[in-house]
Amino acid sequence: MNSLDLVTDYKAAAFWFQVVQAILTAVVFLYVWLTNRHKVNSSSINDLSKELNQFDERLIRVEKDVQYMPTHEDMAKIHQRVSETAQRLTSVEGELKQINNTMQLMHKHLLSGVNK
Repeated sequence: MNSLDLVTDYKAAAFWFQVVQAILTAVVFLYVWLTNRHKVNSSSINDLSKELNQFDERLIRVEKDVQYMPTHEDMAKIHQRVSETAQRLTSVEGELKQINNTMQLMHKHLLSGVNK
């Protein structure tokens, strides 16, 4: 065996070592990429689960609040009562105007009677 064959064998061995190293690096890269992707998916699912629980709690609170809101029938009754109250208030307003007019007439009469 001569020295040229030995150098060629070292070059061939170095080449194959680099090929194996490149393949191992690619395998490690794929493994890390897949595991990180799995971790990201898991954390995203956990975050979405927490967010969904928060929305669920908020929905329950809204449903409880809506449960005690007045219905259309209740609103109709309230509207009727407000209308009746407005009519009575208008009637009282008219009576107060009449009382005011009477008081003004009495005041004028008393003032004109005192001056004579």
